[in-house]
Amino acid sequence: MPLDDRKKKILYAVITDYIMTAEPIGSRTIAKKYNIGLSSATIRNEMADLEEMGYLEQPHTSAGRIPSDKGYRFYVDSILRNYINNDPPISYNTREEIIAEFDEIVKKYARILANITHHTTVAKMPKLNPDRIRKIQLIPVASNKMIFLVVTDTGIVKNYLLNLCQNVDRTIFEFLNNLLNDKIAGKSEKDIFEFLQKDLRQMLGEVAFIADELINTILLSLKQLQETDIYADGTSHILDFPEYKDLGKAKNFFNLLDNKSLLNEVLEPEVDFIDVRIGSENKFEEMKDLSVIKTTYKINGRVVGTIGIIGPTRMDYRRLINEINMMTKELSNLLSSIYNDEI
Repeated sequence: MPLDDRKKKILYAVITDYIMTAEPIGSRTIAKKYNIGLSSATIRNEMADLEEMGYLEQPHTSAGRIPSDKGYRFYVDSILRNYINNDPPISYNTREEIIAEFDEIVKKYARILANITHHTTVAKMPKLNPDRIRKIQLIPVASNKMIFLVVTDTGIVKNYLLNLCQNVDRTIFEFLNNLLNDKIAGKSEKDIFEFLQKDLRQMLGEVAFIADELINTILLSLKQLQETDIYADGTSHILDFPEYKDLGKAKNFFNLLDNKSLLNEVLEPEVDFIDVRIGSENKFEEMKDLSVIKTTYKINGRVVGTIGIIGPTRMDYRRLINEINMMTKELSNLLSSIYNDEI
């Protein structure tokens, strides 16, 4: 049975008030605070109907009502249809990070999002294949130190510091860069491992003493490219919500954030747009009291990761949807501008 305009207004009033106060709301409060042109008795009858239809709940016999997950879903769907801010995203003053490792840029955006929303944010970094390595570069920083730089086909940069057991003449770096790019860049994982095990030491010649450090670093970079990294920020914000003053609930929340495999599934993009999962809609029992707002970020139109906001079901969906929408647009624009050209 569809909701008529009168029921919609009352439902929105209950949700708006509960988001602000965390207290059940009664018909008299709605009649006084919200200009919907109905008497308290009429509102009370409509709230009873909304409860019977599953949009509201009554936590205590004598208390007012609070939204159910179904009520929040109706509210969120109306926001997603009508409210998404399609204006150019605002700037969050991160353009100075033009030279930075990919992961650090995403983490900073997640941190900014946590700060402006006062919610916990989580970010999922991209998982890449070894044969998407586009370029390798060894950069000397001292006679016994070098930076091993990996650039993927999307321009994502990973770098590693190598501490060598002996000094290396700087003239050898051009040889090393040509060798590694010829044997590793764009090659399959099988070919890379075969090269490392059979040929690298022999090809290094007089600098074979760096083989161990080089092989270990290459193997580490391949492993990390194939792993999905999950980053969380603003974890303590959950303690600001009265729902999580209970130490048991708070502990369960922090345990959830430590469960990287679960978060990896939670952040798996199911739609290429803003996706909101409310309470019981989440497939994991650990998430039944929480809501997740997530969306993807991209490089030149290609999805490379996900950012999400996690908090109690009593969250300001309208504001948070708008914030994450603008933030991920800004992040996508920045990443596309940085990684569009050859490095």
